[in-house]
Amino acid sequence: MDYKKIFARNIASWGEEKQKVLAESTILVAGIGGLGCVVSELLVRSGIGRLITIDRKEIDEPDLNRQALYTLDDLGKSKTDVSTERLRAINGFTEIAPINITIDEVDFSRKMARYRFDGIADCLDNYPSRFALETILKPGEFLVHGGILNDYGQITTVARGKTPLLRDIYGGLTDACDVIPVSPQIVFCVSSIMANEILKNLWGEPQLMSKLLVVELSDYSMTQIDLAMN
Repeated sequence: MDYKKIFARNIASWGEEKQKVLAESTILVAGIGGLGCVVSELLVRSGIGRLITIDRKEIDEPDLNRQALYTLDDLGKSKTDVSTERLRAINGFTEIAPINITIDEVDFSRKMARYRFDGIADCLDNYPSRFALETILKPGEFLVHGGILNDYGQITTVARGKTPLLRDIYGGLTDACDVIPVSPQIVFCVSSIMANEILKNLWGEPQLMSKLLVVELSDYSMTQIDLAMN
């Protein structure tokens, strides 16, 4: 494999120095479902050096409308197993490190203490897991959060001490229902913006620090809401 040939279009777009930064970076992707599948694939195609992926679920029928790494042949299989195989097959330059655990508030931080990463992609679908996830966020690291419902989505960058945390933004809210209505179109749209914001953070150019970007496919609108630290 020829690295420069595979990433020639990337390098032509953002230059060799930024490509080098990506090759030396590690991102933790929490949740390899709708958002996580697309975010992971885009990061691998961008040339990220290492992905740590977390999920503990198996693939089932309702996943197939939006979880792009999986097919009918994968039903009943582990998401981390299948996604690792698919991601490694894209170009071979990204190290994939899957972790098959549940994200909870009991001992998640202890389990994750030995892992090192530059940033986190929050691709989860419930508030308790998101709040547990951000407990491992250290000063100097970033978390790009994405959330979707129906044909609506939102994205923000969280950095401890610099922006509101997810608990500040969503504290007191509860998950609306067991079955979350989601269109495949909003999954790909929000995932693409998340992946782009992750790259921007790695390059020191975040666009959504203390800003919540709201995407609404019903009228193609995008709105940025300022998030105050208090």
